[in-house]
Amino acid sequence: MKLYYIPTTRAVRPRWLLEEIDISYDLVNVTMEMSRSNEYANLNPHGKVPVLVDENVTIFESAAICAYLADKYLERGFAPKLESSARAYYYQWMFYASLTLEAPVEQYMFHVLPDLPEKLLPKQAQAKVTPEEATQWFAKVCGPLNELLKDNNYLVENSFTAADVVTGGVLLWALKLGMLQQDSPVKTYLARLMERPAFQKADEDTYAKID
Repeated sequence: MKLYYIPTTRAVRPRWLLEEIDISYDLVNVTMEMSRSNEYANLNPHGKVPVLVDENVTIFESAAICAYLADKYLERGFAPKLESSARAYYYQWMFYASLTLEAPVEQYMFHVLPDLPEKLLPKQAQAKVTPEEATQWFAKVCGPLNELLKDNNYLVENSFTAADVVTGGVLLWALKLGMLQQDSPVKTYLARLMERPAFQKADEDTYAKID
């Protein structure tokens, strides 16, 4: 099994889950030159990370990779069983993190890091939301998380799952960008996730060094 990876990107999320599952894998550090190659385009046509190669499976998109891994190793407990009603909430938070929660963080990121490649988002689209609007947007979409995390340590039946990995990965970006300055249940939740040994091993490059 190979994970194509660049530090501080969405690729941290599947790397973190691989460490949680505790299986062997090869980590392939992708350079910018490599990401532009025709060979890499066969793995991900957008030239991005992460990509997971597992025998005859080649898959991109960080949340999809995490869902795939959690189901492949279902006995490890990182996803609810298929017949469990908790599975519905697991799907909810997986999609919420990658679609609803990440959107304002990504918009804010382009203001903080204006030299990011345009392939991530066209320049015209980057300017549509101001930093202030992105901050307000993020605070609003954090509302359901803050409500749930007042009385729970984790998102699905108070047990750690891949939904926490994907959600935590988005919140890590927010923390690094300075969007989580106020104390809140979400910030406490992220601090708890960052204490996990698998996270610290997976994210030894940058985020684990945040004060």
